[in-house]
Amino acid sequence: MMSPDYIRQGRIVERYLSGELTVREAREFEKYCLEHPEVLNALPIPVRLKARLARQPLEHSETGMFQTIPSSATRAALELADATMPAEGPMGMPGLRLPALGSLGPNGTRMLVLGLLVALLAATGGLLAYGMQARSLATELRALREAERSRQLQPPATVETLRLQMSRTRPEQPTAVVGRSILPQLLELYVDATESPYNNYQVTIDRIDGTRIMQIRRLGRDSNRQLRLALNSSAFGPGEYLLRFDGYTWRGRAEEVGWVRLDL
Repeated sequence: MMSPDYIRQGRIVERYLSGELTVREAREFEKYCLEHPEVLNALPIPVRLKARLARQPLEHSETGMFQTIPSSATRAALELADATMPAEGPMGMPGLRLPALGSLGPNGTRMLVLGLLVALLAATGGLLAYGMQARSLATELRALREAERSRQLQPPATVETLRLQMSRTRPEQPTAVVGRSILPQLLELYVDATESPYNNYQVTIDRIDGTRIMQIRRLGRDSNRQLRLALNSSAFGPGEYLLRFDGYTWRGRAEEVGWVRLDL
């Protein structure tokens, strides 16, 4: 016998909404709701379905021949449940509801598998490209760190003296080759300027690629008519360097005098 306690204990509302009730049970529940609107209002049923259960059904609108055929109200409940239920994605999370493979047909299944393979290949290619880029960046960062370490100033452990002659034109080959020592060196350069008419000079040191390293101005020659420079080898990375010497005129203008090319 249908009653509020029977509805609660028999989970009639849940079974009705899910379509698990037989036609006879569904009829009894619908009839009870129609005859007891106060009970219907208290049940946890969507408003649209409550409005439908509160209306008198038309005569001969349903058939009770088969117990597995739900009533129109039950079908409405099922449609409403399908419409309000969110699609589930992976791990039970809301997401895209995929159709069953059997409903796609042979061609649809083939296209779905092909699309998944293309997506998998694209994802694999993206991971490979990301890995190659990360490896390249790591190599570049390592090279920069080594270059930075090689340019750090360190106290010289030894002294090496070089006596050099200036070339009037920019030399294509190194004027002097300095063997690179493991320990930093103090390079004392004695540049002969006896044939130059100038007393004060500007010395510009560049890498062979044009990168400016330093510029020394108003450097005077000594009593031996030589220009003396002392350079810390740890301030220079391995490679070739150009030293350009410009003499100052009495007007203060610098004019080119000669060149020295060092291979460190």
